[in-house]
Amino acid sequence: MLGEADQAGDADKRAAARVEAIKTGLGIGAGTTGIFALLLAVRRQQHTESDATEKNVTELYTKAADQLGSEQAPVRLAGLYALERLAHNNPGQRQSIVNVICAYLRMPFTPPDPKPPAATEDTQLKEHQGRVQEQEVRLAAQRILVQHHQPEVRRTFWTDIDLDLTNAHLIGFTLDRCRVRKASFDGATFAGDAWFREATFTGEAWFVGATFTRDAWFDGVTFTGDAWFGDATFTRDAWFDGVTFTGHAWFVGATFTGRASFDKATFTGDASFGGATFTSGVQFGGASFSKATFTGGASFEGTTFSVASFHLATFTGGASFSGTTFTGHAGFRGATFTGHAGFVGATFTGSVRFVGATFTGNLRFNEAIFTGDASFVGATFTGSVQFDEARFTRIVELDSVTVVGGARFARATFYGRPGDLPDLRALLGTAVMLARTTCRSAIVDPQDLKTVTSRRALPKVSSNAACITHLRGVGRALPADHRSSGTVRQVSVARRWVAAVTICTRRPSLSSSGRRCRH
Repeated sequence: MLGEADQAGDADKRAAARVEAIKTGLGIGAGTTGIFALLLAVRRQQHTESDATEKNVTELYTKAADQLGSEQAPVRLAGLYALERLAHNNPGQRQSIVNVICAYLRMPFTPPDPKPPAATEDTQLKEHQGRVQEQEVRLAAQRILVQHHQPEVRRTFWTDIDLDLTNAHLIGFTLDRCRVRKASFDGATFAGDAWFREATFTGEAWFVGATFTRDAWFDGVTFTGDAWFGDATFTRDAWFDGVTFTGHAWFVGATFTGRASFDKATFTGDASFGGATFTSGVQFGGASFSKATFTGGASFEGTTFSVASFHLATFTGGASFSGTTFTGHAGFRGATFTGHAGFVGATFTGSVRFVGATFTGNLRFNEAIFTGDASFVGATFTGSVQFDEARFTRIVELDSVTVVGGARFARATFYGRPGDLPDLRALLGTAVMLARTTCRSAIVDPQDLKTVTSRRALPKVSSNAACITHLRGVGRALPADHRSSGTVRQVSVARRWVAAVTICTRRPSLSSSGRRCRH
């Protein structure tokens, strides 16, 4: 502007123009200075208000926390609800406030007796009333946690919150349809039923050593992270129907006293139930994994089942039941094992059914003990199957079995009674044909199959006659083209008659060499 004033005509006009330019510049400078001053004032005001807000929040937080330590139950309740309002209005403080509420629930607590004591002393009555009031405070704390973890109610939902209720004593606890990030219930005691139906845990969920005194409901729960239930105790029924375990599912050492139902559960990661105990009998439903899907590895090593059902279950990864004990009925009807399946050293005290089961990978029943009836009717073995040194006390059904990868019964033992001879004859005939079919060009160990026809001392003549009749029947049970390959012999061991079936399937070109099959 001063440049334009200098270009004015005469001196008076130039002086006047310069004066006006200076006035305009000063006005602009003053206005700019005022704007900056105003911005500074606004920022100062904002900081002042923020400091005041933070100070107010801190004061309210401290006051509410102090109220939780009051000896009066109404004051503690007021402190809880004050913390709830503070968290709802200040999202940045929610996790801290939830931590305080969880810490309160972790405090030691002795539940009141169902009935007040029949005592005349005021001290006992006051103590009972105090416990009843404290229980109400704890129930209110639990309701606050539940109310703000339900994503269906957006107005009150607090997102991405962790719960730490380690060793807490929880009463009728529920997280139905709630969404929690990480949750720790290690060592917690759930008094009354525990409800987690359709809840979602986006992080890890810990229930190690937790105790469920009544029914536990986990139907439809989604565990996105690992789920840890090691050494947990389920005193009553445990329902995990339709549960999705995306990460590792760890139930090692868990105890299920009542019914345990994992029907239609999905195990995407590894599932570990090693050393777990399922003691519920058939009248209470036992343990059920019907139609469950195991995509990762499934380990039930050393597990004890009273009654177990794996009907139509699918094992895509490896499945290990080695050392598992089935004291009652075990059902695997229509189950599918895509990977390796191992029942090495397993004990089946009751009946076991693998009717229509499919084994795509290798299957091992080595050293397994079958005390009850065993049925493999209609089963399909695509991989190799071995029953080396297995023991069968009762009848084994092998009708309509399909074996593709080879069957071996090396030193397997079949125990029976004289009345079982016809069934044993049929069984041995089937077993001989299975081994003959799957090892056409080899000589199998002469002790591959044997059966004890009597476990009791019988009159010498009758027992000899029974054994001779049985041994001849085994030879007749073989098809004509196999009869020359199957031979039998009679051995007496410790007052037990043993029928040993020798399966001789020689290679035509090696008929005189006598080389044995190396499985």
